[in-house]
Amino acid sequence: VLVLVYVTLRYVTLRYVRTVRTYVRTYVVRYVRTYVRRRTYVVRTYVRTYVRRTYVRTYVRTYVRTYVRTYVRTYVRTYVRTTTTTTTTTTTTTTTTTTYDVRRRRRRRRRRRRRRRRTNERTKRNETKTKTKTKNEKRKTKKRKNEKNVKKRKKSKKNKKNKKNKKK
Repeated sequence: VLVLVYVTLRYVTLRYVRTVRTYVRTYVVRYVRTYVRRRTYVVRTYVRTYVRRTYVRTYVRTYVRTYVRTYVRTYVRTYVRTTTTTTTTTTTTTTTTTTYDVRRRRRRRRRRRRRRRRTNERTKRNETKTKTKTKNEKRKTKKRKNEKNVKKRKKSKKNKKNKKNKKK
């Protein structure tokens, strides 16, 4: 009788991994607003009267003021996320004792022999791979005997003539 004692030590180590993830998002928002204001001022008016004609002259001044305001706002937000995993080492000891007789008989394993194909069988199998046409398929593809000799039928011109002579 044999008594065997196995002592196994296992070290499980998780590596120290530090992953740093940084998210940077930039928002650029631009507001462009244009204000256009126009004002007209009447400055002078000349009135001259002659015997036959009267001249009226008016001077008009126009002020054009354009207001352009541009708002530029830039938002910059940075997200920093750090995920850390620490190392843990665990040692597990397992003791296994097995007792068995030395005089134990060996089990016979049955081996299944694969039947080997002969060359003749192989060639036969390959030959059958190419599909042969059935009688029905052959019949479909076969041309009729008369088909070669039949002339194409001409279309009658009657209808065309009738169409032309029709009263519009």
